[in-house]
Amino acid sequence: MADPPPTETAPWPDGLPDDLRAAVDDFVQAERSGGSDDDPEAIGRLLLGWCDGRAADDLDALLDALRERGAYPISLHILEAAWNSDLPPERLGRIAQDWVGTVLHGIGDRAGAIEVAQHLAVGAEDKGPQFTGDLGHMLLEWGLIEAAAPLIEAAAEALPGDMAAQFNLGVVRKLRGDFEGAAGCFRLVLKHHDEQAARWSLGICAVALRDWPTARECWTDIGMTLPEGDGDYAAQGPLVPVKVPAEPGSPAEGEIIWGHRLGPARVVLRGLPRFNPVGYGDVVLVDGVAVAEVMHEGDPTPVVAMLGVFSTTGGVRVALEGPPAGPAARRVAGRLVKVLQSEGWPAADLTGIDQRPDLYLGVLIPPTRTPAQLEARIRALAGPLPIDLSPLAAVRGVPEDVSPEDAPTGAAAEPDAPPALEGPAAPPALPSPDDDPEPGR
Repeated sequence: MADPPPTETAPWPDGLPDDLRAAVDDFVQAERSGGSDDDPEAIGRLLLGWCDGRAADDLDALLDALRERGAYPISLHILEAAWNSDLPPERLGRIAQDWVGTVLHGIGDRAGAIEVAQHLAVGAEDKGPQFTGDLGHMLLEWGLIEAAAPLIEAAAEALPGDMAAQFNLGVVRKLRGDFEGAAGCFRLVLKHHDEQAARWSLGICAVALRDWPTARECWTDIGMTLPEGDGDYAAQGPLVPVKVPAEPGSPAEGEIIWGHRLGPARVVLRGLPRFNPVGYGDVVLVDGVAVAEVMHEGDPTPVVAMLGVFSTTGGVRVALEGPPAGPAARRVAGRLVKVLQSEGWPAADLTGIDQRPDLYLGVLIPPTRTPAQLEARIRALAGPLPIDLSPLAAVRGVPEDVSPEDAPTGAAAEPDAPPALEGPAAPPALPSPDDDPEPGR
């Protein structure tokens, strides 16, 4: 038997007939039990008929009640009809938020939410630049960057004196990798407001542009103490989890890879992702606001988002695959990876991350080593484990004149770590959606 509907839900609007309430509750119960034969669009039409001629507050109350009961298929029809109505812009903003939020968070369909957001964007500019900017800001906060960008760009052009619009334009440019354009937006904001989020983002852009005087000024104004000098100040700091975005067409949105902080805006990766060519030793730019949390040693640890690649090791990444791997093969692969790691080959067993059972190992060939050396080590270590080594024959750009005796075979030596930063690796109060209406992303 299905669980009963939650008891702590938004009340039905006053005057809603009992038969309509029962129709919604029966639909929700049937959906939880495996699917309803009732047509949600038909129920939605009945509810819209009841709303016709009533106060807009009744529509808001009805949408609240439907959302909290999980009646998303019904509310979607009502939201679409409401968006196409003659409601005033302030009401339409609520409708837009509910519509995108229902699909993104209620149903969990990100692609569908992007489609809805793009549909909303078509008519948004007709409702004025303020509405356009507010809708773009909402989509930006929910991570729907491509849907948000044209709205934010239009609002910033129409409202050049609106610093919130200029800040959002800077965020869009930063997320797209236009660090010079983004820096201009954040400088403009800082001329009018002493805004920590803008200063933090300007610091990120300055690092990306190798503008060390500006970066140093931003971080010291925020409250950090940096090593003396006027150039780069990189210092190996604590481990931090980084959300590395997946390449287009991948089955995942991104992966969590750990690395050492080199300052507020950079992390040197200490792992190999499955769906992105960056890897061990590469330095990536990271944003200033946590996008998630992971548990580490019993404590929640903020995850920062990768913005781009700052520098690479120059090594070559190879993917070595094999047939479906059972428990025994996985144990052999695990031991192989550990030995390779101990000998200075960054390696990872990435089997199963793409939901396939096929064996999948990622290995980075350092600039001082060759594919032939890696092949020799794997053949010596893997035994009967069936690994396809043909990708090594196709690798180019690695020096083939490095002899085996030139390459180390013991544990990989870490480069000497520069002195640790004095002061926190993040500002005393990291901007977040909870304590800053304009987070530094």
